[in-house]
Amino acid sequence: MTGFTLDETKKFSENCTIFLESVKDIDPEMTKILEANWDKLLAVVRAGERDTKARTTFNEAILTALNLHLAEKLETEIE
Repeated sequence: MTGFTLDETKKFSENCTIFLESVKDIDPEMTKILEANWDKLLAVVRAGERDTKARTTFNEAILTALNLHLAEKLETEIE
């Protein structure tokens, strides 16, 4: 488990960066997926407001990346 705690005095993007650093050693593969979609994650909250469309875009990108990761893992196991 990560030692990350949300710091309400920091901006969303700062908390995201701290979170990402805290999970790198726990699950490097999932961290890479988050890093690859970092711009989509940061677009979810702008000026303190949540953007539903940006959240949907982020979720879809993560789902696509997870499906690709799973397919690659299954292909490796079959070989």
